[in-house]
Amino acid sequence: MISFDQILETKIGTGLYQGKTLFIIGLVEFCDGIEYTFMSILIAILQTEWNLNQAQVATLGSSFLFGVVLGNLLCAFLADQIGRKITFSIFTGLSSFLVFYTSFSNSYEEMIMLRLCFGLVFGTTSPLGFIFISEVTEAKYRGRFSFGLSLLYIFGKIYFVFLCFFFLDSYTSGNWRGLIRFNGIPITSAFILSLFFVQETIRYYLNREEYQKAFEEIEKIIKLNGKENAQFQDEEKKGLQEWSQKQIQEHREQELHLYGVLSNEYRKETLLLWLVCILTNLQNMSIYLLMPFLFAENNSGFAPMLNMFIIEFFFALIIYYMIDNPRYGGRIKIMAFSAAALTIANGLLYILKNQFLYIGLFIIKISTRGLFSTIGLLCCETYPLYLRSQGCGLVQAIGKIGAIPSPYFLFPLFYIDPYLPFGIMCVLSIIILTVTCFFNQDKTQKHLEMLKDE
Repeated sequence: MISFDQILETKIGTGLYQGKTLFIIGLVEFCDGIEYTFMSILIAILQTEWNLNQAQVATLGSSFLFGVVLGNLLCAFLADQIGRKITFSIFTGLSSFLVFYTSFSNSYEEMIMLRLCFGLVFGTTSPLGFIFISEVTEAKYRGRFSFGLSLLYIFGKIYFVFLCFFFLDSYTSGNWRGLIRFNGIPITSAFILSLFFVQETIRYYLNREEYQKAFEEIEKIIKLNGKENAQFQDEEKKGLQEWSQKQIQEHREQELHLYGVLSNEYRKETLLLWLVCILTNLQNMSIYLLMPFLFAENNSGFAPMLNMFIIEFFFALIIYYMIDNPRYGGRIKIMAFSAAALTIANGLLYILKNQFLYIGLFIIKISTRGLFSTIGLLCCETYPLYLRSQGCGLVQAIGKIGAIPSPYFLFPLFYIDPYLPFGIMCVLSIIILTVTCFFNQDKTQKHLEMLKDE
């Protein structure tokens, strides 16, 4: 028998196929960076332009998050049924339409519905990035390719701030409709490119027992990566089929079809991932909801935000080089380092207030990015192929369910004391740090899927 990870290492290798997939799938992560930054500024602008009260502001922020939760749940059970590629193409197409339609919204009620619908369709695509990348890359590069999605996320934020210089006058006024239309270009590009250049993952075909399709795709990718001399032999095809069938039999014996990610083998890791994701999302929302208000209160323009994102990108490169190094980095160590940095930054921000504003926000942003990247990668590496989209989708959905009420308590806390939310986040960061000690599965530099006797 021979596993697909062995085929990936000895026959397919790393080349144009992985680079093309990362670029196209990564456009959604690029849009994710745009969207979360845009959401907070849109709320600040509409509060002034449409004279919204505090409850309406909170509902506007939560509507998008609620839609994303529904989308994550849909992805959890859809991508394993109809395929990663079809799910990606359908929902990037719908996202593109809704982005442009939103720019014509003229009422608060219509905006709520559009943000909810956009959250639904966009949230269906967002878990697919880590799923795609983890399934097509070799073990030795899997962490870096996956963290490449995070670098694209930061590029999305930088792209968005550049647009703010042209379309907005300040954090609370400007041509937000034109800004939305330009924000729609990357997601439209992802949709069009996916129709022609994204291929279904071979692991999906193996899980569906569509072996002939899997073998044909392997041969195509070998040629695409310039490995013409690496012939895919008949005995290797037979060995891969035997390995795949044995893996499917193991899943049936574990009764994964009945209990899914809450089966005995995965229950502990699932609950830990849910808890960490909920707390990380709460921290993330504290940044994106409050940052424009904090900058406006300090009479800051867009330049400080742009500088912060550029510096964030360069610091993210450090994590990029550490994430596949089991000695200095690895998944769980990076989670622990990020949680410790969050604890310190939140505590100092609460104590020192605006004296520590820019440095504190920067540390929090790079730390939450480190957490999100390792959570996404850890999900893909924790669950077998049969449960991968279910596991990733549910972790993201549960995490955001915990964040949906955040506008309803973050804004009241902000109006009491602008830095009080960071005092609360300091306590939650300590919980994240504690929880990371209980993770015991780290597949840094290891095969994505292995049989029990391996």
